This record gives sequence, structure tokens and C-alpha cells, in this order.
Amino acid sequence: MKWVDRESGKILGINAFDLFLLLIILCAGGYYAYENLVPPPQEVSSFSGLNIRNAALEYSRLSGLGYLVYARVDGTWTMNGTELHDDILITWAYETRLFGWYKGSRVTIGGPNAYVEDIAATQITFKTATPSVIRIYVNQINGSTLSEISDRLEEISRNVAGRYGVGNVLIRSSLVISVPGLKPDAFIYSQLRNKIYSRVPWGYPYFNLGDSYITIIFDYTQRNFLTTDDLRTIDSILRELNISYSGVILYDGYVFIGTEKPLTGVSVYAELLENARKYSNTIDLTKLTYTVKP
Repeated sequence: MKWVDRESGKILGINAFDLFLLLIILCAGGYYAYENLVPPPQEVSSFSGLNIRNAALEYSRLSGLGYLVYARVDGTWTMNGTELHDDILITWAYETRLFGWYKGSRVTIGGPNAYVEDIAATQITFKTATPSVIRIYVNQINGSTLSEISDRLEEISRNVAGRYGVGNVLIRSSLVISVPGLKPDAFIYSQLRNKIYSRVPWGYPYFNLGDSYITIIFDYTQRNFLTTDDLRTIDSILRELNISYSGVILYDGYVFIGTEKPLTGVSVYAELLENARKYSNTIDLTKLTYTVKP
């Protein structure tokens, strides 16, 4: 058999027009498979350290979408000039400075000429922890412990995400913790604040110790998160400080569900909405949205 038969107008024994249609179908099928089965690269964008102002803006964009963001930072430690080439969890950005969490400690990242910050960066490459994010708005949730609230949020997230899986759960809200017999105390305030600051990555929370309660509010202007793991960490800290509490209220707020698989394909929104309907007493279904890619 000839590869190309000019007399009959066939290629590999197939009519040229039929072959053209076959190629279109194969290309369309390949594209669909790529979009739905192959997760998009989690590396989002890269900036020179000289362009750190735009890097800060990019982090704010990604964080605003609900992504947990890491950065591959290439540069040097300003304290001793040793090189750094590693991933850092980015927690906040301000003008020409990034704030991060590295090996259990807070770090600041500046441009290549930085001397006040901990790290002078020559290159910053952002990566998101998950390929897509679902955003839901939850109504007030009551629980006996912070760990119980955390478990409840993760259960809701798993069921809403369904077959797309859950990589992380982030919360923007505030907490009220009922502590019978508690009185405002500067020493307890300082202990609690310092322990949370040293073990929870996300900025300075606002505390208020009142008569029989503690409130914890994370700064909305910084777009700071709490993760469900952070709730468990705060639970442990309260127990370490012998602060016995009787209940917790998580106020209305947004929950961001980082999915393991990308939210691409046909009828994704309808599928997520159907998954969320069983929690209509807890979730405001009119505010359910999702982000396909960072």
C-alpha cells in the first residue's frame, strides 16, 4: 500500500477529507484530556529581585484568590552572605517586601540590595500549593473545641470538592472562645500572643481577653488566613497554657478549598453546587465560586 496515492486521493488508505476530520477529532480529544486529566503547572510566575514590587503585587493577587503560595527564593542571607536556594511559604506582602515562614521561623525577603530584610533575593518564583480553589461562605459554626471546628470544616470541604479532592483548607474569619472564669490579664495575653506568633505563620492576630471569653481576629487588610491545622495548633497552645474553654464560635466568613485536581471540564460549577446543597444551612450557596487556575 502506498503512503500517498495521488490517483485515488488517499493517504495511508484513508480519504484525505476523512483523515482531516480524524486529525481534528484527535487534536480536540488530546486538548480535552490535557485540560481535564493533566494538572496545570503549579509554578505561576517568576520575578527578578530587582522587580520585587511587582512580586509583592503578584503574591497579593494569588492570596486574594485563596491560594496557599510558596516561592522558590534564590539569593543570600543578609546576616552572613551565605546562599539560599529553597522554597518558602509566603504569608504577606507589603510594597517592596515579602514576609514568609521558613523552617518554623518568620523571615523577610527584599531585593538583591536588601540589608534590613533577612534575605536578599535575586530571583523569586511563585508556586501555588494547589491547581484550583473553591470559595464558599460559611455561616456561624459552633463547636466544643477548635479541633472539632477544624474537623467540621474539612468534612464540608471534602464533600463540596467531591472527586476533585482537597489539598488544603484556608479560613478568613474570627473566633470567639468561651473561657469560664477568665479575667483580662496582661500576662496571659502576652503568653498567648507570643506562642501563637511563634507557631502560626500568618501575621499578628488581634486578641481581646474579656470576662470569660477570648476573641481572635485575623487582619482582613492583610488578607491573612487560618488553616484548619492552625486551629489545631491554637487548640494545643490553649491547653499548654492551662486555659480550659467550654466552647468555640467560628463567625461567618470565607473558606477556600484548595483542590488536588484542577477544576476543568464540563459542568464543574453545577457539580460543586450539587455537592454543596446538603450543607445549605451552613453554606451560602449564592456565594459559591471557584478559580480554575492561578
